[in-house]
Amino acid sequence: MAAPAEKPMAELVISTNKGSELQLEVRQIPMAEVLKAITAKTQVPIHFSVLPDGLVTATCVGSTLKQVLECLLERRADLVVRYPHIPDKSESKGQLAEAWVLGSRQDGTACSLTGNTLPEQSQQVSDTTAKPNPSDTLLKMAKSNNAAGRAEAIGALLAAGTKDDPKIQEMLEDAVHDEDANVRAQALSTLTHWSNDTESISVALSEAIHDGSADVRLMAVDGITDDVDLLQQAVNDSDEVVRTTAITKLESLMKQAAQ
Repeated sequence: MAAPAEKPMAELVISTNKGSELQLEVRQIPMAEVLKAITAKTQVPIHFSVLPDGLVTATCVGSTLKQVLECLLERRADLVVRYPHIPDKSESKGQLAEAWVLGSRQDGTACSLTGNTLPEQSQQVSDTTAKPNPSDTLLKMAKSNNAAGRAEAIGALLAAGTKDDPKIQEMLEDAVHDEDANVRAQALSTLTHWSNDTESISVALSEAIHDGSADVRLMAVDGITDDVDLLQQAVNDSDEVVRTTAITKLESLMKQAAQ
């Protein structure tokens, strides 16, 4: 008899036990839903663009949220955190003010921290009924009046959008100049991960590195692959997280060049 399927769940318990104040239990849940559940419980904003594919199964225990997130991600994505400038209480030492999940590895493997992987999807029998192109729907959403809806649609295009689609390329090039910072950040992330137009990406990164929003500048640093000049500009950024990320990335490039 086959073992019963695990019931999807994500639960974060906050206790007073020293060394295990945070206890996260996750079963067969998409990574985005896990991060949203953690934010709802801790009230710590966790920003992300591209996440590892598949469902997450994990048990993580730690004294700080950073430890729990590092366990959850298990080197499948880069974690950048910001601490409070002036903690209100001594107990808040080591806790986070904000976190970013950057540069997820797109290797096609399921994200399961205990070794469980998703079964292969069964092949679908095609029919003659014409179905709407999901990219067209998302493109319409990306131009809506609702900023949150625009950002969500632009993020979804990373998975649903057809490579080299000129309509998507044009929309992304416009969206990196959106009036909403979250939309600009998401558009920049999708552009750098989706597009093959290196010139367009280079122009967008060069502009975004001077954006008025730290989130957008951080996405710009994350999208830089080998532009040392841009990273050197970012190491003098006014935002600590942007500076730290740029320094780390620049050091990594220097090490690679020396090898």
